[in-house]
Amino acid sequence: MSSFMWGSIFLNLLSFFIFKSNCLAFVPFPSFEEGEIVKVVDSQYFSEKLSKMEIPDISATNAVVLDLNKDIFIFEKDSEEVKPIASISKLMAVLVMMENFKLDLDEYYIIKGSDHRPGGRNHVFRGEEVKRQDLLALTLIASDNSALISLISSLNLEEKDLVELMNQKAKDLGLENTRFEDATGLDVRNVSTAKELATLLKESFSIPEIVDLIKKPQYSFYTKQGVLKTAYSTNELLNNFTNQLDLEIIGAKTGYNNLSGYCLGSKFSINQSEFISIVLNASSLKARFNDTRNIAQAVYNYYN
Repeated sequence: MSSFMWGSIFLNLLSFFIFKSNCLAFVPFPSFEEGEIVKVVDSQYFSEKLSKMEIPDISATNAVVLDLNKDIFIFEKDSEEVKPIASISKLMAVLVMMENFKLDLDEYYIIKGSDHRPGGRNHVFRGEEVKRQDLLALTLIASDNSALISLISSLNLEEKDLVELMNQKAKDLGLENTRFEDATGLDVRNVSTAKELATLLKESFSIPEIVDLIKKPQYSFYTKQGVLKTAYSTNELLNNFTNQLDLEIIGAKTGYNNLSGYCLGSKFSINQSEFISIVLNASSLKARFNDTRNIAQAVYNYYN
């Protein structure tokens, strides 16, 4: 078929479908010049196929799915509403530490009383000597607030200094609605949108050290004093995702506070394709995991 005929076909495409607010919404389809090479994702075939994707049943008020291979959002529900994000904030904290500082992960740090933070389960206490590697693992796997503050202190940093770097990184990534007031996510003024969090997860999960830890269901270590400690992941999907052998959870970060509700940012794969899923303000702790399973299954059914 000639380039002129291809150009005419693409010029007559008017719109493509995306999912929004649990219903189909129309977005203007881009126009093309005659003879222009068009990606498969911009074709009418892909648009029509996407419109047939089942709408997952979820309790979360805000959600999005990013197809990393095609770099497009294939499902969204109020994905641009600004919401508190709780402990998902920790991904940004770890990201900027790894990008801006040389972390000697084998170096020990003596936990101070001022490193303590409430919320969740604490695994480190004043006077204990703990490796940076273990503090990093506790932050990502068990979402330990005190471990994160201890990791920051081990770099001779104040938390507010790291928060400045977190907000600068958000600007660098083009996250216009993302703002941090603390590193842990305990502050309800830490906010973002489902769409912008998908970008944050894409960036942070590109770092192998983060992925290697975030996918561990549990983690054990010894303090320098010889005390054995074991922490368990807050991500229940690591042990119970789906029955599909070619649908795999790569990692996830949980979040919760009184205003954010139950949140989960996940990365999963279907064969050779990878996806980012964000659910915010799910109705319960279990619901955020069920929502993610339902989303993943809908994407699996669509791609298969």
